Amino acid sequence: MQLFLLIGQSNMEGAPKPAPEDLVENPRVRVLGYDNFGDRKWNEWDVAAPPLHRAWAGVGPGDGFGKAMAEAWPDATIGLVPCAISGVDIDFFLKGVTSTRRKEFQIPPDNAQGSAYDMVIERARLAQKVGVIRGILFHQGESDTGNPAWVGKVQRMVGDLRADLGLDNSVPFVAGELLHSGCCAAHNPLVQQLPTKIPNAHVVSAAGLNAPADPPDPYNAHFDLPSQRELGRRYATSMLQALGAP
Repeated sequence: MQLFLLIGQSNMEGAPKPAPEDLVENPRVRVLGYDNFGDRKWNEWDVAAPPLHRAWAGVGPGDGFGKAMAEAWPDATIGLVPCAISGVDIDFFLKGVTSTRRKEFQIPPDNAQGSAYDMVIERARLAQKVGVIRGILFHQGESDTGNPAWVGKVQRMVGDLRADLGLDNSVPFVAGELLHSGCCAAHNPLVQQLPTKIPNAHVVSAAGLNAPADPPDPYNAHFDLPSQRELGRRYATSMLQALGAP
């Protein structure tokens, strides 16, 4: 199984509800359960279909990414490892750090861990028993908009993930821009700095993507359904280029 970690906040979880076409399954795209609903169980593999994260979430870029990767890589089984938490700041994903906002959010499965970093490592190591981590997808920054320390913190997170999971710099790290027309667009210059600080890091453009119009997004921070589909395809294009695959 070719494994990909999905890390970030609400846009990685996904806000828009799926249409019937989004629910069409590909048996070669699997997801490590993040919530208990239907046949989906925490830390158990299932055929991927939205939501990939919590039961109340919607379509995130992981959905379109998984389908596009499977289409481009016909001999592979794609394994998605969702690890995003809506609303959190980057400190939630730092090793050995407890965010000052820790009490505001629940870390699956039982809110017992002090850091989401520990949750990511636990799930990634479980996934490594059946596959190989080939890449990391990242979409976060809305809760850290404009904070110049964010770039260094993301750099630290990636370095720790690679070290603790036995990954070298050949494993790509792909980050996505925030909505160009949204509340957090001013953060994108910081996102663009990541490839200058992190080996084998790449940035996916959010140019031309939109927030929901009906009903409108009160924060103008989330991607609408067509944009989430396109964002997922852009992540796949970037990841495939970085991997030189198939």
